[in-house]
Amino acid sequence: MRELLLSLAEFITTPIFRWIFLFLATALNIIKYFNEPQRFSYKVAFTGLSYKWHLYLIAVISCINYGLGTIGLWAQIPFTQYLPDNWYIYLFILSMAIITQITVSSEKIVDDGSFNPPPTYLLPDKYRIMLTYTALVIDFVVLLQAYIYFGIADISKKTILSRYFLERYGGWYIGNKMDFLYEWSGVFDTIIGIYILYLQYNFRACEYGLPASWNF
Repeated sequence: MRELLLSLAEFITTPIFRWIFLFLATALNIIKYFNEPQRFSYKVAFTGLSYKWHLYLIAVISCINYGLGTIGLWAQIPFTQYLPDNWYIYLFILSMAIITQITVSSEKIVDDGSFNPPPTYLLPDKYRIMLTYTALVIDFVVLLQAYIYFGIADISKKTILSRYFLERYGGWYIGNKMDFLYEWSGVFDTIIGIYILYLQYNFRACEYGLPASWNF
C-alpha cells in the first residue's frame, strides 16, 4: 500500500499534471462564478455587501491566488520556452476582465411576483452543484500537489505540528516565511470552495429575493 501511495504521489506531482490542474482550477473559478444565481441578488451577505459584490470579491480573491500560483509554478517548473515574458500577467488580466464583465452585466433581480425566469445560460441546480463539487476537488488536488511536491524541510523534527505544518513548503524559516504563508494560503481557496458549494447546495430563490422560477 505504501508503494502504491508513493507511486500515486509521484504521478500527480509530475509537471504536466500540476499545470493541467492549475489551469483547470483557474477556468472553473470563472465558469463557477458565471453560474452563481446569487450574483443577481440585492440581499446583503455577511460582508455587508450585496451578494453581487460579495461573490465578486470572493472571485477576485480566488483569481489573485490562482495568478500568484501560476507565477510560483512557472518559477519552479516552466512547461515551455516559447511563451512571451510575463505571459501569466496577461492571463491574470484576462481572468479579471472576464469576472468584472460578468459582474457589471448582471442586473439585480427583484421578486415582483412576475415569475421572471433566470437567464437561459445558467445551469440547472443539479449541474451547478456538480460543477461546484468538481471545482472544489480540483482546488484540493492543487493544494495536495504542492504539499507533496515540497516534502518536509527538516525530517529530524518528529512532532505532528512540525511534520505536517511547520516543516512543509520549505519550512517556517527566515527567508522563506512569505513563501510558506503563500503556499498555505491554498487552504483558503479550499475554504472558499466549500462556502460556494454550501451556497449552491442550499440555494432557495426566496432567501435571495429572487423569483420562485429561479428554483430550477
